[in-house]
This record gives sequence, structure tokens and C-alpha cells, in this order.
Amino acid sequence: MKKIALFGICGKMGKAMLSELMLEKKINIVAGFDKVNIGTDIGVLNGRDITGVKVTDSYKDIKEAGPDLIIDFTGPDAVSENIKWAIENNIDIIVGATGLKKEEIEFLRKKSKEFKSKVFIVPNFSIGAVIMILISKLSARYFENCEIIEMHHENKKDAPSGTSISTAESIAKIIKYNDSKLNKDERESIEGSRGAFVNGIHLHSVRLPGLLAHQCVIFGSKGQTLTIKHDSFDRTSFYPGLIMAIQNIDKLSNFTYGLENLIKL
Repeated sequence: MKKIALFGICGKMGKAMLSELMLEKKINIVAGFDKVNIGTDIGVLNGRDITGVKVTDSYKDIKEAGPDLIIDFTGPDAVSENIKWAIENNIDIIVGATGLKKEEIEFLRKKSKEFKSKVFIVPNFSIGAVIMILISKLSARYFENCEIIEMHHENKKDAPSGTSISTAESIAKIIKYNDSKLNKDERESIEGSRGAFVNGIHLHSVRLPGLLAHQCVIFGSKGQTLTIKHDSFDRTSFYPGLIMAIQNIDKLSNFTYGLENLIKL
């Protein structure tokens, strides 16, 4: 049985995944970590029976609970420190939080090699979103240009999304579309109207209530476009990818980035 500590357990993603994980026969949630609802039984968080496991904000309490694995759904202000702590305490960690900077990722990659724990960073647990990126890579070389529109709920903290950045970086490994943000003689009448610019691709972010997680990758060439679109309408859409990560983390190297490492087309 896998003993899991769930970080960010009181957030929307944490609660949604807690409800699903508690139904698994081979998983035991032994600790919940957050900065709110300290002392609350984790069963109360999703309307289930009292478990005896309470929310804590103490690394010491997590250590005493003896988890085999940490699943982290905290935010960019806490996730880097959480990963370092897990590495130094030889506890495997799966990270669903986004917002890590490239230099932080590289630091954690090097640090993980010094210890026994495994670090698996997953910017998006949606299997459909990962397949969207893989299909975009396959399509990229056959079109003249590409832009990405990502749409999320109004409370998402980072923009552009980690998935859109990952998509742009994956496409850029196949082809570099643009050297500069604006075309010759093109100008922005309002600064930023052409969106962000990552590895030769424009990224556009939408934040609205009613949305959850959505992305369109739009390719264009003479006389045609190709749109690859993915929608997550409910946070349960991320659960199959999370279970896939949990079931396969023991097979991975000390540091792995992206669920695509477990998906083969």
C-alpha cells in the first residue's frame, strides 16, 4: 500500500483529488499539508467519515506520518521549498503545481541526483492535454505558423499557463516559426495585444469565471488552418493522469518532467 501525504489538500485541486484517492484500496492518505484549516480532519474536507488524519502546516508532522510519497498541489510561492524538503528527506514527490521557473527546475534536477528520492513534475495531469501537445509536435513541421490560446478560471495565478508554455517549447524543438514577436511593418496599437512570445510562438491567456482549463493550438498555412483543442470541464479529468503517475513513479529516474514520459503514441 502506498502511503501518501497530500500537500495543498485544502485547495480546489487538493480536495478534488483527495475525494478520488480515498476510494483507492491500495492508497492510504497518511497526512494532509496546508496553510489553512489546520487541525481539521481530512475526512471533513470532502464530507466523509472522520479519519484521524488532520491537516497540518508542519514538516515535522509530515515526517512523523512516514509517507512514501508526497503529492503537491500548492502554489508557486511554496512548491520549490516543498520539493527541496522532500528530496532532502528521501521522500518521493509528484508535483502538480505550476509556476516553477526554469532555473528552479534545473536546480531541483541537479539536487535530486544527490539523494534517493524521485521527483516527478507534472505541469498538467490531463492525459488529453498531454496528447494534444504530442499531436501538436507531429503537426508542427507541416504548417507555416502557430499561435496558442489558453483559457482558465479567473483564480489561476500564473499566465501564460504551464501547459501552453510546455506546448510552445515542444513545438520549438521541431521548428522555429518566428525570430521576433512582430512581423515586418506590424505594430501593436495597444502594447501586449499580440500576447506573450515564447520560442517563436504567440501565447494568449484568457481568465474568466465559468472556465476551468482549455487550450487551442492553431496552425496556419496557405488556405488552411488546423486547430487542436482540449477542454477540461471538471477537475476529475486530472485524476487518471495522477493515478498513472502514482503507479509509475517507482519506475522513473530521480527527476522526470512531464506526464508525456508515460504516454506513447
